[in-house]
Amino acid sequence: MSSRSLLLPGPQPPLAHFGATLLRHVVTTGLRYALHSLGAPMPERAPVRIVRLRLYLDREKLEAALGDAPSTGALAGALLEPGGRGVVPAGAGALRGAAAFHRWRLRLRLARRARMPRQPGPEAAAADLWRHLRATISGLQPALGDALLGELLAALARRAARARGRRIAPAVGRQAFAVLAGQNPDLASLGVADPLVGPWSESPGVTEHVARRLGEGPAIRTPRRAHPLRGEFREAYRRALNPIRAAYLRLASDARRHGLIEEIGDAFFIPFDLAENLAADRPPAWLPQAVSANRAEYQSLADAASPAESIGRGAEPRTVDDRGDWMLAPLWPLE
Repeated sequence: MSSRSLLLPGPQPPLAHFGATLLRHVVTTGLRYALHSLGAPMPERAPVRIVRLRLYLDREKLEAALGDAPSTGALAGALLEPGGRGVVPAGAGALRGAAAFHRWRLRLRLARRARMPRQPGPEAAAADLWRHLRATISGLQPALGDALLGELLAALARRAARARGRRIAPAVGRQAFAVLAGQNPDLASLGVADPLVGPWSESPGVTEHVARRLGEGPAIRTPRRAHPLRGEFREAYRRALNPIRAAYLRLASDARRHGLIEEIGDAFFIPFDLAENLAADRPPAWLPQAVSANRAEYQSLADAASPAESIGRGAEPRTVDDRGDWMLAPLWPLE
């Protein structure tokens, strides 16, 4: 089984290849931090899958990484099925204690903060622009790690409450709640989880369009309040993507000027772990064909139904034609 229910549930458009692999890097790094903070083993390999350019947590890889500790079932359940039921067993006292401490810390807004590097000068070389991009991502990772930890803690608590018979309503983060409640959201925290496109703050009229779409389709019920932890990762990640996007666009612009790519947008169809080639002296022989193939794959998936939120291992993923709701992805309720 693979699932994206914890971080990016509901309707989700495909991510361009740079965005999908960047998200894999951020989530894997954040997951290692979160599990270590809770006294669990850190996965050596990325416990994720990219399916049709959407990121999923993978049960088989997670359980292999967590081993047979008493906390494994509770952690795997919270990561893969946050809408389910389950309690932390009595034998997992270390998890209980660590979870209580970090839940208290995050609710008091004592999360780690981003540390942004100094901007390179106007004449910076391509290698400096690449280093700036990596430093930007690294500087944002601590805050994103705590946001992911908060999602995991919230899922553990909500699953335990359901196991005790409580009815737990779906939740949203602060900015999604502000949109649904007709307040004034920070639109820079909302949008697709992909640096290919900018946030809602760069799209005039987006809130009016969303309001019309909510009126036309199945309504998203507005929770009574924003959840302090649940829904924070997707908003923190969109905020983080804004400086990452700016740094990457600058590197891509330099690469186009030096003939490594034909269009600035080509850079978003290069996987993150190969993007250093944009700082090379000459384009690798494989680059034009890879960009063309990846762009075609992205477009074909943008025109097709999405894989379901949870998919089985080894089977063709069940699809859901949710294309009309992709704009609503940042507001989708989280279990």
